Amino acid sequence: MTAAGAHPDRAVDAEELARRLSSRDVVGVTIGWVDNNGVVRSRTVPTAELPAAVRRGVGNTTAFAVFDSHDGITFAHEGLATPSGDVRLVPVVDGPLGVTATAGQPGFAFVPGRQLTGEGEPWAYDQRAVLERQLDRAADAGLGLVAGFEMEMVVSHEDDPLDRDGEVRPAQRGPAYSANAVRDVGEFCRSLLADLAADGVRIGQLHAEYGGSQVEMALSPLPGVGAADAQVLARQTAHNAARKHGLRLSFAPVTLMAGAGNGWHLHTSLTGEDGRNALTGDGPHGLSPTGLGYVAGLLAELPGITAVTAPSTGSLLRRRPGFWASAFGFWGVENREAALRLVPSSALLGPDATNVELKASDASANPYLSLAVVLAAGLAGVESQATPPEPIGEDVGTWSEEEREAAGITPLASTAAQAREDLLGSALVREVLGDDLLGAFVACRDADAAWAAPRPVDEVVASLRWLY
Repeated sequence: MTAAGAHPDRAVDAEELARRLSSRDVVGVTIGWVDNNGVVRSRTVPTAELPAAVRRGVGNTTAFAVFDSHDGITFAHEGLATPSGDVRLVPVVDGPLGVTATAGQPGFAFVPGRQLTGEGEPWAYDQRAVLERQLDRAADAGLGLVAGFEMEMVVSHEDDPLDRDGEVRPAQRGPAYSANAVRDVGEFCRSLLADLAADGVRIGQLHAEYGGSQVEMALSPLPGVGAADAQVLARQTAHNAARKHGLRLSFAPVTLMAGAGNGWHLHTSLTGEDGRNALTGDGPHGLSPTGLGYVAGLLAELPGITAVTAPSTGSLLRRRPGFWASAFGFWGVENREAALRLVPSSALLGPDATNVELKASDASANPYLSLAVVLAAGLAGVESQATPPEPIGEDVGTWSEEEREAAGITPLASTAAQAREDLLGSALVREVLGDDLLGAFVACRDADAAWAAPRPVDEVVASLRWLY
C-alpha cells in the first residue's frame, strides 16, 4: 500500500513517514531509477535512514548513465569519459505514488528516485527531469498528458533464478487469450492482482496474450510522471508475485525468435485546462484540431521516437512484419499493425477515451524518456496545427514495395545503424534529451550493437531474456 498518501503538491514529513513504515515492519526502502537500457537500478537504505536520504540523497556514480545492457561501462561519451564523478540519488517521497510498502516483498518499500548534482541542481542525465520539463512545457500551453502502458510478459517455470541465459519453460499452454491459459497460471495471477491492488497500481485488465506463455496487464491511465512511476512499480510487483510461485517473468522484447515478442504498448492522450480529453472533437475520425495535430506530430517524428521507445538490439529483432510490432511507419484507426493506432471515443467508451497507441514501445525503453519524446512530438504537431494523411486500415506489410513507396510509407529501423541515424537525425529528440543525455544514450546503443555484432541471434536473445 502507499505508505504516506504522498501528493506532489503537499510536503511530506520524512521522519513521520519513516515511523509509519517502521510500524509496518518495513526495514528497508529501495530507491529506484531506470537507466538508458530500461533496467531498473536501485539503492536500498534502512528505513531509519530515509529522512537523511531525502535531505541529502544517496551517493551514486555518474557511470550509471553509460552502463550498457550487459553491465559494461562505455566511456565513449565525452561527457562521462572517466570513472570519476558522483551524483545524489534522492527519493521522490512527494511524488504521485509516494513510498510503497510492497505487498510482494515484505519488509521493503519502493520509491522512485531523481538524480541531482552535489549542489542539489537537476543532473543533465536524469531521465525523470527530462519528462518533467516536457510536462511543464505542456502545462504552459494549457495541456496535460495522460498515459498508460500495456505490459506483455512471458511466464516461465524457474530452474535457476541466477541463470541469465536460461531457457523459457512455459508456465501456460494457451490457447491465446483463453481462460484455460489463465487457469494454468491462476495462482500467480491471483497474487499479481492482489499485490497490484495493495501496492496502489490500478489495471484495467489481465489476460493471456498471443505469444507463447504470454500474459498482459494493462495499466490504467494516469497523469504525467505518475504513469511512468506506476509502470516501474508494476514490473517490480509482477516479479515479486511470480517469485512466490516458483515462476520467472521475462518482459524482454524478444524471449524466443519463434513467435511474438513482448511489447509495452504506450497509450497517450492530452487533456485541456478543463481536464477533459483534448483529442476528442467533431473533425475527421472523431478528432479535434488538437487531436489531429497530436497524431500528425507523432507520425512526423516516428523514426526518432521509436529509437527511444524501442531502443535495444532486442527491439530491432522484435520488429518484424505481421507480428503487430510496428515494422512500418504509418497510422490507422484501430489498426493493430500500425505503429500508431488511434483508439477513438465511442458511445460505450465515452468522449474522454480517445487516445493514440504507440506499438513500437517495449521494456528496454526508459519510460520517462519515452513519455517525454512522445509528448514533445505531439505538442510540436499541435503547435504547428499539422494534419496527418489519411489513416490506413490494411496491413501494409502485404503490399509491394512500390505500393508502400507510392503511399509514402517506409520501414522503421531494423538495424542498429539505422536506429542510430534516426536518433542523431532527430532535432526534436536532441532538444528533448539535451546533448549530454543524448550522447550517453547513443554510447549505450553503440556498446550494445558492438557486443551483438559478432554473436549469433540466439545468443543475443538469451543475453537479454531475463534482464527485464
